[in-house]
Amino acid sequence: MNPKPRLTLAAACLTALALPPTAAASSTQVFIDNGELNYVGSLTADANQRAFALFSQAQPRPAILSIRSKGGVTGAGIELGRWVHAQGLTVKVMEYCFSSCANYVFPAAPRKVVSNFAVVGYHGGLSSMSFQLDREQEAMLKTLPAGQREALRAKLEQAVREAAAPQAAEEALYFALIGVQQRITTLGQSPAHAQAETEQSVGWTYSIADFAKLGVRDIRVVNPPWKPAFVNSDKTVITIGVD
Repeated sequence: MNPKPRLTLAAACLTALALPPTAAASSTQVFIDNGELNYVGSLTADANQRAFALFSQAQPRPAILSIRSKGGVTGAGIELGRWVHAQGLTVKVMEYCFSSCANYVFPAAPRKVVSNFAVVGYHGGLSSMSFQLDREQEAMLKTLPAGQREALRAKLEQAVREAAAPQAAEEALYFALIGVQQRITTLGQSPAHAQAETEQSVGWTYSIADFAKLGVRDIRVVNPPWKPAFVNSDKTVITIGVD
């Protein structure tokens, strides 16, 4: 599992890590099919606006947002989640909804539908207490003497936390609006769950009962039981408990 969000210093407030490993995301597809609004790809402000326009023009308007996303820009995730919540849409996940998609879009819906292998995966949020640096920053640190390396790492991580603080406050207000506990995005980073990590795990998820403890209710599984698994990938998510 990747227990820390990997945020660049410049974009700490804006971007959540997409499911690793990933290539550059292709353009997000937004379309209506079989009466459902489909959102396939990274969460972006542009894709959101296209989705909103399609919805407003459709007759009748879709009742379901079917989404497949590895995540994307934090602000876009919150924007889409607010809209889903306001419209009262059902969110349907047949393959995966990861990172910002899981943080903000999935829990915003009053009703959710998932396939029996769908992955709704988490690996951190804006209220996380620690962050990984990006590859460029790590490469730069490796060029420094050991004595300077950790001091600069600590300064960079502190700068990321300070940069993220304003949106962390916005995130808290968002979760209060949708009635979900903000810790849904950070519980898997607890040391208590570290022993469950493996080289193949990239995040965590919850059982239906534990989702409900966090405020995420009314999840219907198509052909239960629900056993999250990525298709054509050896990556996994661990299922953690909620006290």
